[in-house]
Amino acid sequence: MQEIFSINWLLWLSTMAPLTLSAGPGNLMVATSGAQSGVRRSVRFIVGLDITYFLLAVLVGLGLYHTLMNSPRLVWVLQVLGSFYILWLGVRLLRRPLKAPGDKAIHLQFRDGIVVQLGNVQGIVMLLVMFSTFMPSGETSSSAVLILSAALISLNFFSHVVWVSMGSSVQRLIQARPKLLLFQNAVFGLMLIAVAVWIFLRTGPL
Repeated sequence: MQEIFSINWLLWLSTMAPLTLSAGPGNLMVATSGAQSGVRRSVRFIVGLDITYFLLAVLVGLGLYHTLMNSPRLVWVLQVLGSFYILWLGVRLLRRPLKAPGDKAIHLQFRDGIVVQLGNVQGIVMLLVMFSTFMPSGETSSSAVLILSAALISLNFFSHVVWVSMGSSVQRLIQARPKLLLFQNAVFGLMLIAVAVWIFLRTGPL
């Protein structure tokens, strides 16, 4: 466990905190879930996001990066599928009518977290930045990979708590003024569509 003392944690935090707290696809989806379902019902979605991201972090840290670089078609497919999935969620929000009393709410599930995270290009880039910058001595150490991955997931979870709390505060306002739900659906739906288009355009042709 000597690797934990070889990492410049202050530099790591100053680098990774702005990235994890930024308005990426995962955070926007967490805020949307908080606004739609509240904090408690969003936990399964957040767990799906973070468990998937931890596994991706470990795989990337142990060398998946080289495999991905040798399989550009696989990277392209994952990015395109992720962008279309986020687009579909945004369109579903835009088309969702004002909820009548007694209507069953739509809650994002654990499996939704897995799919969103697998298509999150920004998240993969963050992993590449972290491991290429902070891996001690430039060698692939399994203990260092696990330490960095666990630290990132802890920071990611904190970011998700912040974003779901912001979304939940919107939900409380909507409960007081139900017609604001249409406006909220439009705002979050358009944001998700914009993120999906941004991912797709950055992906480019195969």
